[in-house]
Amino acid sequence: MSFVVDQVRRIDSQFDRLQLSTTRPGESFAITADEARNPEKASRIAHLQVLIKSLSTTSSSKSSLISANRILAVLDDARVSSSCSTCETLFDAGSEDEDSYRQADTSYEHELEWLLLSKATTQAYGQVLNTILEQTIPLEDDIWYWDDILSTYRFAGLYSIQTSPIRLWRWSQDIYHDVRSRGGALANGWSQFYGLVKDAVQERSIADIQRRVVSPLALVRNEGRRKRAALRKIRLINANALGILLGEGLSNETFHDEGFQTPGGFGAQDNRHRWKSTVAKSIALMDGIIHSVNDAELSVDKFDGSVAAFTEEDRYYELHEPSGERTAACLKPAEVASRLQNLLTHALPSYSSGFQAVVKENGRPSLLVRYWLPASILLVSSTTVIRIVLNRREEITIWIREFGQTVIDFWANWVVEPTKKVIGTIRHDESSEVSIMSKKSLEADRASLERMVVDFAVKNPDGPALNASQIADITSKVREGDLTPVLKAYEKEIQSPVKGAIMGNLASALLIQVQKTKVDVEVAMSGIDSILKSQELLFGFIGLTPGILVTIGVYRWLRGVFSSRKGVRQWAKQGQLLLLLRNIDRILSGATPNDFGEISYKDHGLLLCEVHLLRQAASSILPRRIFHDFLVEIDELVDVRSGLERQQKVVERTHSFTPSFITTIGIDFKIRTIELDGKRVKLQIWDTAGQERFRTITTAYYRGAMGILLVYDVTDERSFNNIRTWFSNVEQHATEGVNKILIGNKCDWEEKRAISTERGQALADELGIPFLEVSAKSNINVDTAFYSLAADIKKRLIDSARTDQASANRVDVGDTSQGSGGMGGKCC
Repeated sequence: MSFVVDQVRRIDSQFDRLQLSTTRPGESFAITADEARNPEKASRIAHLQVLIKSLSTTSSSKSSLISANRILAVLDDARVSSSCSTCETLFDAGSEDEDSYRQADTSYEHELEWLLLSKATTQAYGQVLNTILEQTIPLEDDIWYWDDILSTYRFAGLYSIQTSPIRLWRWSQDIYHDVRSRGGALANGWSQFYGLVKDAVQERSIADIQRRVVSPLALVRNEGRRKRAALRKIRLINANALGILLGEGLSNETFHDEGFQTPGGFGAQDNRHRWKSTVAKSIALMDGIIHSVNDAELSVDKFDGSVAAFTEEDRYYELHEPSGERTAACLKPAEVASRLQNLLTHALPSYSSGFQAVVKENGRPSLLVRYWLPASILLVSSTTVIRIVLNRREEITIWIREFGQTVIDFWANWVVEPTKKVIGTIRHDESSEVSIMSKKSLEADRASLERMVVDFAVKNPDGPALNASQIADITSKVREGDLTPVLKAYEKEIQSPVKGAIMGNLASALLIQVQKTKVDVEVAMSGIDSILKSQELLFGFIGLTPGILVTIGVYRWLRGVFSSRKGVRQWAKQGQLLLLLRNIDRILSGATPNDFGEISYKDHGLLLCEVHLLRQAASSILPRRIFHDFLVEIDELVDVRSGLERQQKVVERTHSFTPSFITTIGIDFKIRTIELDGKRVKLQIWDTAGQERFRTITTAYYRGAMGILLVYDVTDERSFNNIRTWFSNVEQHATEGVNKILIGNKCDWEEKRAISTERGQALADELGIPFLEVSAKSNINVDTAFYSLAADIKKRLIDSARTDQASANRVDVGDTSQGSGGMGGKCC
């Protein structure tokens, strides 16, 4: 929502209260019984009420104004004429005496027509304000363009190349018209036509011989200065027009006399028609301003006089007097509606078309002019590029296809599949288990080993045949890895290896031992397999990590490529905020206040342009809550009634304070150089965190501090109670005799205050230190706190130096080149 919309809504709400201003029976602004019984009158009144509601800001978008076409349509639909009973009685009968008009009771229909006109005038006022404002703001970009052209010869040369086709075309047209004026034509013969062209070129060259003394770049720079001056002139005139509209129009009607009154004032018998003269005056003012702005020969200094001269001769403006003796009561609503329609139909479009013509002539060139050279180079080289693309079409197609397939395979094999395996591992899915050997392999080989050992023992017993219990005992021992029967036979057969290999059981014993080795290996592998299964989720994430890292890297790169402009724009907006604040400060610093302490109309208009841009930029950067607080500052800044001095303080406060804050983590450090008693003193300010968890860190900085500020929040009881604890820490860890001061912050927040000034002073007296309440937001006593502490430190050091001349560590505070003082700050 823009500044103009805020103004229109405020004015509209004042007119809405008119219907509540005369609530006593028998007063004019109420429907009579005769009007209620007349169907035609009742229908007319209902229709006017609907139209009035359609012009109200409550029925339109909160972020836009009602268009001029819509206002004209409503006025046409209202058919405001002199046919109402009041007009027929007073005007058509020839009775236009103001005293008789004041004594007469106007009809409800007549008052509704005036209320409709007031609503339409309010919307028209917003349209005029918005049109001038929106057309003035872009002029700054055009002025900056010419500043760039004039800043370096390189930009001037580039502009000369860009506009060379236009100059060549204009020169050719001049030659052609000159030849045609001499009666030359191709029908008379080529030689005669060529001779006339040659003569025209020679004469023009002789006429321009003085221009040849000046370099082409100098001519271009002169053209830039001329166009920049024209743009600055129209910008200042438009700013002056905005200032007059805000200072004399409906927005502030008026500052220093009885203009717009409270609803109760409207109901008075003497002033019940005064608001009508305000409406008529505003229409005359808008008409006069647009008429003066359209005057191309009018200088900036004479603009105010031109508007004053135009309005002095205007009947509508004459009817509005501070004394209130003459009002617009004698004006017919039809005449006022006709003039308002003329304003919206002819005057405002004429201003817009004239303004666009001036900007087109003096503004920066069009995009075609500025970029025809690179566009031409691209067009010429496009054939070569197209030929290369066509010749390598198949290769390019293959590259694109392979690149796409690579991306798809990477996504499927390195991101999707590992993700599925990780999910399966979490869900104990058998297909996703990590294993280096089959599940039944160990059991089968162990069973085979048992059978082989048992068969060997049964066939080769050491004594009588083995019974069932002995066989079961051998089986259990084999499961534990004991192959005693086989090893005994092996030891016996190995003594005669040849005989044992041919006739004995040596081969069987060897094969059984090979099977035993196989089982041992599988047991070891089973242990490793168990370890892998216990860490299979870790291995799953390790397999997923490369794909995730590559994906994140590519995503961040793409986001950086496509969103870098967004970041640049964000930084540009923040830089724009600082630039706008500097422009506002510059406007207010150069402004000269009038007798009422207010800035001129021209400065007010320039201020409004900058504030409008500042508001738009801040809306996209600041959080909603902070932006709401920022709007309060903006409204106070554009209110010229507050005076120049207060406006400058608002700018200073906006520069130095932001409602958002970041809690100090450990230690923060700033350096500030001040002037104290004609000496430069450098303050090293250490901001120590007030949280309990940082106490060990912060106490180390107390030693050596020359001054300490103990700060509490006047809206926080707990921070005030912690002062005694922090004071004891300072007494324990700080240098003896260090200067201290008690500070109560946020003293401007009276509605949230929890600690009174008396309590703060009592605590300071108890601790034996000075006391001061400050406000960082409103910049109350902040400088005073630091200056007073610095002065106390300086006095203490001087006294100490005088009493201890032999001290090797004496601090010389009289050095004019660089005095220094260190301070430790404590925030609770």
